[in-house]
Amino acid sequence: MILFNRATGKNPTEFLAWAKTVDPVDVQDLIDQAAETLPSDSIKFNFKIDMRSFLRANGYNNLPKSGLSYTLKDWHRGYRKEEIRKLLGFLDDRLHKLYVYLSVESGLRARTILSITYGHVQEDLEKGIVPVAIRLGPEFYGKKKSAGFTFLGQRSVSLLKDCIKDGLIKPDPKARLIGRSYTNLYKVLQRARAKAALDPKIQMNHGLRKYFESALDHSNIDIDQKRLLEQRLQSWQEEKRHLTERVYQLEEEKKNRNSEITEILQELARQRAKLEELEKKAK
Repeated sequence: MILFNRATGKNPTEFLAWAKTVDPVDVQDLIDQAAETLPSDSIKFNFKIDMRSFLRANGYNNLPKSGLSYTLKDWHRGYRKEEIRKLLGFLDDRLHKLYVYLSVESGLRARTILSITYGHVQEDLEKGIVPVAIRLGPEFYGKKKSAGFTFLGQRSVSLLKDCIKDGLIKPDPKARLIGRSYTNLYKVLQRARAKAALDPKIQMNHGLRKYFESALDHSNIDIDQKRLLEQRLQSWQEEKRHLTERVYQLEEEKKNRNSEITEILQELARQRAKLEELEKKAK
């Protein structure tokens, strides 16, 4: 909504009131116009989805049907270690540097990184434990793109402590570690990538997460542990669910087989009894 307000001059209340007085096509046109001010197709796509969701959540359901879809136009790879170093060399703001370190050491998605507060790392940080566990709340889990169970390494912790010492980050449980917007970080990384003459196919933010995933791929750790760290909890939970269903199925099949065996044994017992009775009569 901040981006929309900057592009159109309308705050959420004004936009909602205006939308109810004009043709729905005009509303969609305004959203599309505001989206064109954003730096990439993926951000434009998410912006349009978010604006439509805002209207629906506030009882406005008159927007024309949309065929919104986002097609990845080209394959984008992650950063390599030497490229991370070059990128950091062109970042002057320590919070921007911290964002990069948090991303490559935790593997969390950009939106999650920007939601991390001092309270999420406070326990281990204040105890002097490294790596520092990022203890996110339940609201970060149980959805398609859940956060993972991950940590901050020595580089992040050192820079984090320096930022706290110099007043850039408040040691307040509710204070965000990275007081920057997604759009700001995207533009900053874009400029740094250009200055460092890095491959333009490297994804600005997601490339940092890809670096983390690549490091896990070369670590040979257990696949379930890897999924937990990569935040692929949905697929992990789905696999667990399927395995549980299979266990129940096997138990049911075993139960049915046991029942069949019991019936066969009972029939054999009856036949044996009849045979013994006939043998007695024959004597």
